[in-house]
Amino acid sequence: MNQVTVYTVPNCLDCGAVKNLLRQAGIPFREVDISRIPQSREALALLSGLRSMPQVFVGDRFIGQVAEVRHLIRTGKLQELIAQADPPPGS
Repeated sequence: MNQVTVYTVPNCLDCGAVKNLLRQAGIPFREVDISRIPQSREALALLSGLRSMPQVFVGDRFIGQVAEVRHLIRTGKLQELIAQADPPPGS
């Protein structure tokens, strides 16, 4: 089972919105406030192609921000991504 991680910054309305969507859907997540982690925004930009927050990952896979998470929850695809087994090492 893959873990959902939400990267956030303080006072971000979209960050609050995505966390509320996940809570309402009953999806557990780990929040990482990147505001005190040097170079974290740059590191995330390398993974996602974006510098804006929030950024939501399922396991190592970037799945998007508020609109994408809302769509994935509505279609049931987020739950499918979470339920997928982690790929075997080296694949």
